[in-house]
Amino acid sequence: MTAIEREPGTTSIRGLAVSRAAFKDTVATLVRWAQTRKGLQYFACVNAHCAEMANRDAKFMAALQAADILVADGFGVILASRIVGQPIRERSTGPALFLAVSAALDQEGGYSVFYLGGSERTLELIRRRHAAVFPRLGIAGTYAPPFKADFSSVEYEEMADLVNRVAPDVLWIGLGAPKQEKWILANLDRLRVPLCGPIGAMFDYFAGNVPMPPQWVERAGLHWAYRLLMNPRRLWRRNLDSPLFLARVLADRFRGVRSTDAQTPSRRSP
Repeated sequence: MTAIEREPGTTSIRGLAVSRAAFKDTVATLVRWAQTRKGLQYFACVNAHCAEMANRDAKFMAALQAADILVADGFGVILASRIVGQPIRERSTGPALFLAVSAALDQEGGYSVFYLGGSERTLELIRRRHAAVFPRLGIAGTYAPPFKADFSSVEYEEMADLVNRVAPDVLWIGLGAPKQEKWILANLDRLRVPLCGPIGAMFDYFAGNVPMPPQWVERAGLHWAYRLLMNPRRLWRRNLDSPLFLARVLADRFRGVRSTDAQTPSRRSP
């Protein structure tokens, strides 16, 4: 089934079916997936930069379209939803979903997670903070993959086997977009974990390598500006995608492109 068929409460923006569910409802859904272990399901986060990257990268687009839930991570996507006439009320960022899902599973007890991504030093910091913040949520394992643009088929298989051997309830992936989403898509038929969450920058936030943005920054939709200030050299170029993305959405609107015009592939498309 397509992403739109699986998740009817969505807004289609540039070929992406973005969930309109409230944050608390999204968290409840993700927690239920982790608890019921009915096969691999994953969420992905989209902002203006991701949408523009997907416009240029067919594999990344396929990975976003195949997600069981695609959430609005950026304020640009919220604005775009208003332009197309199907407003998304609130953002559901990767960091916020990570914290909320982890807290819910920690409260229940008896569940475990796997952290895939980052450096060995970052993972050690994550292990320490996780033990302090989520003492009843076990860590099934961690792995810092080699730092490279892409992985070989053998490396894909080895990483999936490493996760499968310890059978976590949640796999948190911090490889950065678009690599983390493409990693999930490539391993859909290998992984035996109920919930996968690509959360990118949250690895550095949770480890304490980068300070989390203040609440008022999140409420104002200025997360992008905060991250740019923290790392202008690396992030200035990606912020040019925001006006381009909104211009494309406006152009689609003026041309009369409807939400039903979006085409999405089979979930098992490579």
